[in-house]
Amino acid sequence: MFYELKRGRVGLITLQELQDDYVMYGFPEQTVLECGGNSYNFRSNHYVRDDLIFTVLDIIDMLNVFGEKDRVALYIRHDLCLIVDVKDEDGSIRKQFEHVVERYETNGQGLKQTVPETFLYHFLDFLIQDDKKFLENMEFHMSVLETKMLKEPVDPAFINEILSIKKELMYIWNYYEQLIDVGEVLRDNENDMFPVENARRFSIFTDRAIRLSENVKYLKEYTVQLRETHDAMLDYNLNNIMKLLTVITTVFLPLTLIVGWYGMNFANMPELTWKYGYYGVILFSAAVIIFCIAAFKKHKLL
Repeated sequence: MFYELKRGRVGLITLQELQDDYVMYGFPEQTVLECGGNSYNFRSNHYVRDDLIFTVLDIIDMLNVFGEKDRVALYIRHDLCLIVDVKDEDGSIRKQFEHVVERYETNGQGLKQTVPETFLYHFLDFLIQDDKKFLENMEFHMSVLETKMLKEPVDPAFINEILSIKKELMYIWNYYEQLIDVGEVLRDNENDMFPVENARRFSIFTDRAIRLSENVKYLKEYTVQLRETHDAMLDYNLNNIMKLLTVITTVFLPLTLIVGWYGMNFANMPELTWKYGYYGVILFSAAVIIFCIAAFKKHKLL
């Protein structure tokens, strides 16, 4: 799928088509091998020489962060922007490419009025255009979790959810760092492949990716705060339990003394033979309890 531009062409091909025709395009074989390299890490090598910029991008679906990643390879020359569909299970890369083409056709500008690097800028920008809203929704979700944690009893499953969010944010952060790397390579324009005014577009893309990365970094710090708040709530609940146990123990200490005292059964204890001795001990014990509770309330321990 190729389109003619004002200067050069833009195209979308499959990995198989690249492997069949890379010699015709004049691409180094090592770049073709790089396309099928390690897919576990986001970071990849960039190939820059006088007439070619090459890089590989692993793209995630924000709605299914840990799902299968898409992978595209970018070959950029002053007269060519070639996007290689290395792995695209859901066809999203092709849809994004077609969306950019349609954007030019619907705004009256037309592909014949643009150049490869400008098309590439719009393709990259399309990858992150909805990410700000996604991160905003994630922040709102975390805020709801925090409010729920403060108002309701601490849920043991809360910490698992926080850890899951933190892991997801780490994954997204690495994804944005990859985009920043690519944006910086294109922005620096070391081989003077693009006119300066066109290279500035990649500065805009890089700045947007940096802001998204900083936002993710802030959310990661927020997860740490949520975990610390969770631990503080657990400590607070534990302190309340310990305080209650301390009050109960303190109340029963004098009662234990009374029980031990009158349990000695000395012969000369007048209360043992007193007609109202049993009821007297009950009233005395009740008075001790009331006194202790009043003292705790006065000192705001209850």
